[in-house]
Amino acid sequence: MKPFKEQNYYEVLEISPDAVPLEIRRAYKKTFTLYQGDSIASYSFFSEEERQEILSCIEQAYLTLINPEARAAYDQSLVASGLLDEEKSYRDKSKEPIAIYDFQKTGRESSAPTRRSDELKSRAEQNPMIRDLLTRDTLAGSDLQNIRMALEVPLEVIAEMTNIRIDILRAIETENVDLFPPRVYLKGFLRSYIRCLELDERAVLDAYLRKLGLQ
Repeated sequence: MKPFKEQNYYEVLEISPDAVPLEIRRAYKKTFTLYQGDSIASYSFFSEEERQEILSCIEQAYLTLINPEARAAYDQSLVASGLLDEEKSYRDKSKEPIAIYDFQKTGRESSAPTRRSDELKSRAEQNPMIRDLLTRDTLAGSDLQNIRMALEVPLEVIAEMTNIRIDILRAIETENVDLFPPRVYLKGFLRSYIRCLELDERAVLDAYLRKLGLQ
């Protein structure tokens, strides 16, 4: 198998170039879970730095391939490089991918946000890993990432809901302080991130800032 850095996005997610959006979402969830902090693969074969690089690569592959325009541009770059047969690429661009959760309130489903909120809270309450993390005095960025993945909320959905750039959200999860906004904005971004996951805003915010020595 090629090293991760040498794989194209389809190889990273282990899907074919003609994969439909549903297959991409399933592959993303499966692959991301494989390299989470409590994964045997993470402990046995990769350092923490390597694991974070792999998770970042998986996330970037997903964000590119799940977006019709970004995927089309990426496919063309592979075709131009001789790495993809254009006839084998995915051609149905008429349907927009459906997010894991439908966050858009419609006339027919005015109670959707409430159902989503209840579902996320229920998932958090029933997940032992999340319950354990939320009892801790400090929370690392990787802890937030693990909670988000356990709740099956893609980073792109949080970006859409909050209008926070993906790179900032990723910096929060990787504790890349070089990309952090000023502290007053960081707190606001964190609050928005936490609200999207329906977690205890004050407790999670304080635990994360305490881990960074900012509390």
